[in-house]
Amino acid sequence: MKRLFTLLGFSWMCLLVHGSPTHVSCDEDVSVLQSHYSIHFGDAIETGVATELPLSISWKVAPQAGVSKTSGTGKSTGKLVFSQPGKYEITFVIPAHGDHPAKTETVTVEVSSVQMIFDLKNPVFSTPLATGTISGINMTIPVTVKSYDGKPVEYTIREVQTTGVAAISSRLKNDKAVLKNGENQLVFELSGAVPTKGNVQFRVYDTTGEAHFFTYSITH
Repeated sequence: MKRLFTLLGFSWMCLLVHGSPTHVSCDEDVSVLQSHYSIHFGDAIETGVATELPLSISWKVAPQAGVSKTSGTGKSTGKLVFSQPGKYEITFVIPAHGDHPAKTETVTVEVSSVQMIFDLKNPVFSTPLATGTISGINMTIPVTVKSYDGKPVEYTIREVQTTGVAAISSRLKNDKAVLKNGENQLVFELSGAVPTKGNVQFRVYDTTGEAHFFTYSITH
């Protein structure tokens, strides 16, 4: 009898929601907001499922080591901090509703063992960029590195890409750099041309391939 009243109550709530201005139906499918995250150790994410239905959703994280919270209930995990590198799975258990059977939805989280923090407010050019041909100019970008095991990190991403008024190519000096834990300098050799004044956006990449942006204004 108790289960009957629970089901009747759930159906009544679904009808109310269906008749609301949002036009949400209990027949809607429920899925995760984002299925994959790529972060660095020490970073945090908040993930969940997209629904306004009154469903009893639960979730759990595997493996359990290295994450601030391993399980919970509700459509959102709240803030989860990943302190160890590795690959994690967050599994949401979604109960049956409407015409949809019970199911699980999985979110994967890849946690890198290296943090790279670029000081993009203070790039240094051996010669200020100006209109005309660019040749023999070095661009130095400060970067702070923190590796999980404390070991040096080999950096081999040779190119910094640009968009905007200039057609500039770059080459990592000596083709690679070994970065110690702490403060480092990445030096790129620039070439190309600046046909007109304006802004150039530089994109520099960390070891995971994530792009970091800064803008340089060419005024003369």
